[in-house]
Amino acid sequence: MGTALALIGVFVLAATAVRYAPSGSTLAVWWPAGGLGVAFLLATSRDAHGRRSWFFVGGILVCTAAANAYAGRPTLVATGLGVANAAEAAVVLGLLLRGGRNPALDSLEDLWRLIAVTVAGAAVFAALAALVVSAGLHGPVLTTAAAVAASHAAAVLVMAPFGIAARNERTRAPRWEDLVQWLVALTLTGWVFGGEQALPLTFLLIPVLIWGALQQSVRAVAAQLLVVAVIAVTLTSRGGGPFVYAVAVADLRPETVGALTQAFLVTLAVTTLTLAVTAAQRRRALADLHSEVKLTGVVLDTAASAIVVLDADAVVVRLNATAARLLGAPAEDLCGRLAVEVFPVDDRRELARRMGRIREGAVPLHDEHDWHVAGLGVRHIVWTNAYLTDPDGNRTHLVKTGVDVTDERAARTFVEAVLESATATAIVVTDLDGVITLFNRGAENLLGWSASELVGRGDWSLLHDSEEIRRRARDQGIEPDVEVLAQQARSAGSAAPEDWTYVRKDGSRRTVSLAVSGIRDEAGQLRGYLMVAEDVTGRREAEVALQTGLDRERQAVEELTRLDRAKSDFVSTISHELRTPLASVLGYTEMLEDGAAGPLSPRQLELVGRVERNGRRLLSLIEDLLTNSRIEAGRLVLHPSRCNLADVVASAWSSVETVTRDRRLDRELDVSPTPLWVDGDRAALERMVTNLLSNAVKFTPDGGRVSLVARPDETRTDTVLLVVSDTGIGIPSADHERVFTRFFRSDVANERAIQGSGLGLSIVRAIAEGHGGSVSVESVPDEGATFTVSIPRVGLWDKPPEPDIFNIS
Repeated sequence: MGTALALIGVFVLAATAVRYAPSGSTLAVWWPAGGLGVAFLLATSRDAHGRRSWFFVGGILVCTAAANAYAGRPTLVATGLGVANAAEAAVVLGLLLRGGRNPALDSLEDLWRLIAVTVAGAAVFAALAALVVSAGLHGPVLTTAAAVAASHAAAVLVMAPFGIAARNERTRAPRWEDLVQWLVALTLTGWVFGGEQALPLTFLLIPVLIWGALQQSVRAVAAQLLVVAVIAVTLTSRGGGPFVYAVAVADLRPETVGALTQAFLVTLAVTTLTLAVTAAQRRRALADLHSEVKLTGVVLDTAASAIVVLDADAVVVRLNATAARLLGAPAEDLCGRLAVEVFPVDDRRELARRMGRIREGAVPLHDEHDWHVAGLGVRHIVWTNAYLTDPDGNRTHLVKTGVDVTDERAARTFVEAVLESATATAIVVTDLDGVITLFNRGAENLLGWSASELVGRGDWSLLHDSEEIRRRARDQGIEPDVEVLAQQARSAGSAAPEDWTYVRKDGSRRTVSLAVSGIRDEAGQLRGYLMVAEDVTGRREAEVALQTGLDRERQAVEELTRLDRAKSDFVSTISHELRTPLASVLGYTEMLEDGAAGPLSPRQLELVGRVERNGRRLLSLIEDLLTNSRIEAGRLVLHPSRCNLADVVASAWSSVETVTRDRRLDRELDVSPTPLWVDGDRAALERMVTNLLSNAVKFTPDGGRVSLVARPDETRTDTVLLVVSDTGIGIPSADHERVFTRFFRSDVANERAIQGSGLGLSIVRAIAEGHGGSVSVESVPDEGATFTVSIPRVGLWDKPPEPDIFNIS
C-alpha cells in the first residue's frame, strides 16, 4: 500500500512540476518527484536489497515517463526522462547502501556522504536527460544538463534527509519554543515568497531555520526544511517571491528563476542540516557524558572499596560513599579539605610528609594505614595508589583505592588458629594440580612431615599408598593423579568419607577416613581441594576383631541351633517310641481293673490304680514333649472345624477326674447352657483345657478349690471365655509373663518339689494364639491363680467354614 501511494505521489509531483514550469522556460523550477522517490527508498532501506526496492525503481521509471507524456512531451522524450529518473534513484540508493551500511544522519561524515551521493545521482540524471532533450527536443546539452542537475540535486538534498530521519525515534517531547519557531518559519516563508519582495529578504529565512536546527532533532529539521521548500517552490511557480521579481526587473531569462530557487534550497539544506547534525552529535555526546558521569558515580558509590581522589596539594576533590562512611562525614563536607585533616590516622606528621610529595610521584603505589573509625574501632586499610597526569606528563591527582581487610585478616587468623588446634585431624589443601598449599598441625602429627617440607610441592601422592592410587585409578578408568581423590568433588562439591591408606614419613602406614571437598570461588569455579582425614587405624582393627568375634559367635549360635534341633528331633523320636508301649501298659491296666484276668483283691486294685495314674501322668508328659517339639519345628498343624466348646470342656473335665479322684479338692464346673460354637481343632482345644486343669490341680493343695467357667464374653459377644481358677500357691507378679515360656518353673514350685515339665502353659498359649485367641493370668502368691483364655466365637446360624489348616510355628 505504501509503495503504491509513493508511486502515485511521484506521478503527481512530476506532472505538476512540468505543468507549472515558469513562463517561457522549458524546465521545471524544482523536481520533487525525484526527491520523493529517493526519500521513499531510503525510508524503506531495510528491504533495499529485496525485490521491493527494485520494483519501486521500475515504478519511478513508469510514473515519471507517464507524467512527462501527460504534460505534453513526446513519448520518446518522456520515456528517456523516465529512465533517467530511475537511474538517478538507483545510483543514490546503491551508493548509500554500499558496504552494507544503512543510511543515517548521525554525523557530518554521513551528511557529506549524502551530499556527494546526491551530486553523483544528479550528474547521472543530467547526462541522460541532456542527451534525451538534445535528441528529442533539439535543446542545448550543457545548459540543459546544468539546469536539471541543479533541480534534481536540490530536490534530493531537501527530501532525502526526511526519508532517512523518518525512522529515527523521537528523542524528546515537543516544547512551546519549537511551536513558535515553526510558526515564525512558515509565516516568514509565506510572506517572503508571497509577493514581490526584494531579493535580500530571502536570507531572513536562514537565521530562523538555524534556530530550529540548533534546538530540534534532525527529523524535525528535515521535515521543516521540506515544508519550507514546498511553500517556496509553490509560490515561486505561481509567479511570486523575490526570485521572480528580480528576474523580471533585470530582464533575465526565465530559467534563471529555477536556478536561483535551486541554489536557495541547496543553501538552506546544507546550512540547516550541517547545524542540525552537529547539534544532535553534541546532544548525544553530552548525554553519553552525563550517563558516563552518572554511571561512574554509581559505580564509585556502590563499590565496596574506599576511593579518595586528591589533587597535587593533597586536597580531597572527590570520594565515594564507602570512604565517606569510614571518615564519618558526608562527602560534601570532606571535599576541599586536606587529606591530613580528614584521614583518621595516628601519625599525621608522617602522612603530611607523604602526601606532600604527590607532584614528585614519591607516594608509594601500595601502603597500609590503621584508621580510627567511629563506631567501628581501629580498621586496617590496604591502599593502592595511582597517579593522574596532564598532557605534559605532570602529576595532577592521586587516586587512592582502599580495602578494609580488618575482618578478613581476623577471620584468616581465626581459621589458622582453628586449623592449628585440630591436632587430631589432618587437613591438607591442594590446588587443581595437586600442589600442597596447606598442611596443618594435625597432618604433621599424623604423617610425620613438617609443613615447610611439603607446602608448595606437587608430590601429593607422597602421602598415599602408590599401589592403592593405581588400583583406584584403574577402577575409575582415569589417570593415577589427583583426580583419583577429587573426581567426586569436581562434580558434586564433596565426596563421602572413605578409608584410605596414608604413608608416614618413616614408611609406616595408617588407615584414615578421608573426605575430599572442592574449594570454589564466588563464581562457583573450582579452585582446589580440601582433604580432611582422621586416623581410624585402631578403630578399624577393633572392628576387625569385633567382626571376628561376631563370626565366631554366629558359628556357635548355628551350632547350638543345630544341636537344639537335634535335641528336639531326639525328644520327638523318644516320645513316639515311649508312647506306643505306654499306651499298651495303660490298656492292660484297664483290662486288669475290669477283671479280664480274673477278680482282683482290693490291694491289687489299689496297686493297679497307682500304675494307671502314673502311666497317664507319663503319657501327658510325652504328649507335652511331642507338642512342644512340633511347635519348635513349626510343624504343629491344627485342623479347624465347627465345634461346641462346652463338649470340649466336658471331655477335658472327665479326663482330669481320674487324676483328682483321690484328692480332697472342691471341683466346680460352670458351662453356659448356650452352645459355644468356635472354629477350632477339637483335640488341640481339649489339650489346652486339660493342661490348664492339670496345672490347677497340681499346684492346689488338698482342701482347696479348682473351678472352670466357660461362657460368652459379656463385653465382646464374638468371643468365648474359658476361665480356670484355683486357690493354690499362686504365682509371683514377676513371673506372670515367664510362666508361658517353655520349661519355665517358678522358684516356689521347685522349693515345694512339685512335679512338672514346664511345658503345659507354653502349649496353652500356642494353641490359644493358633486359634486367633489369647491367654492371660492373674495371681497373688498363696491365694491362687486365674487363667483366662479368649477364643473367637462363631454364631449358631453362621455358614460352616471351609476346611482349613492352621500351621502354628
